[in-house]
Amino acid sequence: MHHLVIGEGQIGSEVIARALADGDAVTVLRRREVEPSPGLRRIAGDVRDPAALAEALEGADSIQACFHAPYDARQWARDLPPRELAVLDAAAERGIPAVFPESMYGFQGAARDLAEGAAPSPLDAKGAVRIALLSQRRAHPAQTLSIIASDLVGPTTMGTGASVACAMVIEPILAGRRPIVFGAPDAPHTLTFVPDLARAMLHAARHGDRLTAHGEGDAVLHAPSAPARTQQELIRAVSALTGRRPRRPWRIPRWSVRALNGVSTFARELSGISELWYAPCVLRPGVLTSQEGLAPTAWKEAVRLTTALPSAPASASEGAAA
Repeated sequence: MHHLVIGEGQIGSEVIARALADGDAVTVLRRREVEPSPGLRRIAGDVRDPAALAEALEGADSIQACFHAPYDARQWARDLPPRELAVLDAAAERGIPAVFPESMYGFQGAARDLAEGAAPSPLDAKGAVRIALLSQRRAHPAQTLSIIASDLVGPTTMGTGASVACAMVIEPILAGRRPIVFGAPDAPHTLTFVPDLARAMLHAARHGDRLTAHGEGDAVLHAPSAPARTQQELIRAVSALTGRRPRRPWRIPRWSVRALNGVSTFARELSGISELWYAPCVLRPGVLTSQEGLAPTAWKEAVRLTTALPSAPASASEGAAA
């Protein structure tokens, strides 16, 4: 199969690596030029440029839409709908599936135990944008498959600032600093391993006809994700991998994030999704796991692979945080 991957960030790069490992062909459309890679065709251009998109789509059997925008709901609302519409129009014209990674933001109100097929329940502007995008996909004649993931972990998420678990817990511990807990430390929170998300997105492209067999031309599916664990468990697991005793984390009170809403875009956007962190956030298995056989990577192994550390030393303590 030949995939057009649009965007080469934390998700797109993993989709590319997995597709090539599976023996598929890959073309990448990205805004900036990069050095060519063996076995990989890259096109520089924007998805809204018809000429660049047409060139990139030559020979493609699917579109993996892995682009995004800065973490600001106002920019999402301005930039994402027209970019996605360009993808949808191209996919419909060529009769190929378009696959999108999706977040839990549009379902935040039901995130304590999110079942596949749940009704939209956005609680902030970002969630409203995500639901508008899902509605646009559903109304379009293109075949679309949206794969919902929770907060991401994996080697490609490290150092990006795009993963709360990595930026606030994993990276500080690896640097010898105290972790930071945004939310309730003992609330279960699903983490989606990016390689599992990439595998699910490629599977969706290869089996789009079966997965959208209900006749509406679109499917909203849950990425395979290990059972939810708490941030306190994450702190203990990463500390064990480093061979150090867990340190007591810094706690971010919910009121402090809300107090900064008017002066910090990041604080405003983080506050908007706070229900995902100050309460349980559980992404239940869907058909990709229960019917299609895509089992998630075990939680501890996903954490280990994210840190790029070997298995925990036998002497490492996993006692209570000091």
